[in-house]
Amino acid sequence: MAEIDEVLHRLGQAFVAGLRVPGYQLTTVHQRGTQSQTYTMAGEPAGLGRWNNLDLGNAMAALPGVAGRGLIVEMIGDPDGTYTIHWSRDLLSLPARIVLDENYRLPGHEQPPARAPGTTDTGVTDPVVLAEVERLVGEFTARHHPQGYPPGYSEEEIRAAEQQLGVRLPEDLRALYRLVRDDSEESGLLDPFVLASLDVLVGWNRTNHPGYHDGLFDDMVIFECVPAGHVRRVSSSNGWVTFARDYGMNFAAVDLDPGPLGRAGQVITYGRDVRAPVQYVAASVTDLLRRAIATLDDERPSPPDPEIWVDSIAELPVTAQGVVLRTEAPVRLADFEPCTDLRSLVIRGKVPLVDLTRSAGLPIERLHLEAARWTPAALPPTLLDLTLTGNDEPAPVAELAALPSLARLDLSGAAVSDLEVIATFPALRVLTLNGSQWTDLLAAGRLPEQLAGVGLGGSAGVGDAARWSKSFGRAGGFHTLTGGPPPGA
Repeated sequence: MAEIDEVLHRLGQAFVAGLRVPGYQLTTVHQRGTQSQTYTMAGEPAGLGRWNNLDLGNAMAALPGVAGRGLIVEMIGDPDGTYTIHWSRDLLSLPARIVLDENYRLPGHEQPPARAPGTTDTGVTDPVVLAEVERLVGEFTARHHPQGYPPGYSEEEIRAAEQQLGVRLPEDLRALYRLVRDDSEESGLLDPFVLASLDVLVGWNRTNHPGYHDGLFDDMVIFECVPAGHVRRVSSSNGWVTFARDYGMNFAAVDLDPGPLGRAGQVITYGRDVRAPVQYVAASVTDLLRRAIATLDDERPSPPDPEIWVDSIAELPVTAQGVVLRTEAPVRLADFEPCTDLRSLVIRGKVPLVDLTRSAGLPIERLHLEAARWTPAALPPTLLDLTLTGNDEPAPVAELAALPSLARLDLSGAAVSDLEVIATFPALRVLTLNGSQWTDLLAAGRLPEQLAGVGLGGSAGVGDAARWSKSFGRAGGFHTLTGGPPPGA
């Protein structure tokens, strides 16, 4: 403790030595490094106290050595040389978040049941499919990969792999494995994907499911694959069986549980470059082989991003699924009616007014808006995730109780006149408020039932966050240090 206090006193003295106006600094030390930001007393990010100060640099460099498993530090300083420091090892980040129910998943993000080993169809690979795949592999080999591939697997080996997963692979993927063990040469046989060996396939699919495995506070939008209706709108499925990778941390899977317009065995992709949980690639592994033969030398176009950024509604394509609108002009949600596939809408900027009337028919599931004025009214019943912020005068939110599916709500940046009505929202499971809002709600005893996660937003300090954490039964210890100018200064 004394070692930490010594380093933090050095940090506080060096910080206030560079101040020209009062301000504070929030610093987080964790395994991935140190993050720090200074703010005005109004909570606005600013470059305060950041000047060429060797003492400050040395004190910051010494923090990781005393941080242990992690540390969050808040320094409040004045140009007169006085400072107050709050620090905690229980809170490792701000904004702070607490998961109360580890098993809860947001709608559409439910965890699929684990795959269980079991007996599958013992029939051999369809000979007609095998012949077609053999022809395509032969054509590709003759034209692009004359050195050939390692011999494939026997029916018994494929069946053993399937029994470990409890699923039968599509006939054309079985056929491919009968002919090719793997594509270690990265030849482009499944361009842009590289076929994995059967043991790798089993390892991938026994340990996880493709798609999103996000938390209660992550981006929850599940965009529709194009063409629509081919892939189910879920974040993850045990009907998706990964069998190949590409060169950029993306993977290909066969879909054994397709949407109403899809077909079993269609190919989808997920990974680093895929914004939706998955993207549709081809109708089958066979079609992927045909495409590789036809387009190997062509540059593959990047798939369209389902979320677009625009500065005016006039720029919107009617096919947009996700929109981030940056504007300082008034906005009417009714103007988005032509966007019949719109799932996510984020409005950013100094918007004077957002008119929410006549928006009930929009298929929006996620709405984040920042505006000087808004009044919730007749919002879409499909809404799952809502963030309201920026209003100048307190506004009522009672009408949100009419939303049957509203699972996540963030009011930490909003002025609300009837906060206690939140307890009546029927589907609410994840709630984020600022420090004073939480204080009022807890004092009133009007906490919504069955909350699975709570967040502390706004500009709460370390001490406020620690007290909030304790109110939900979590560790919330913090320490306070004060200091001033040395005698005679």
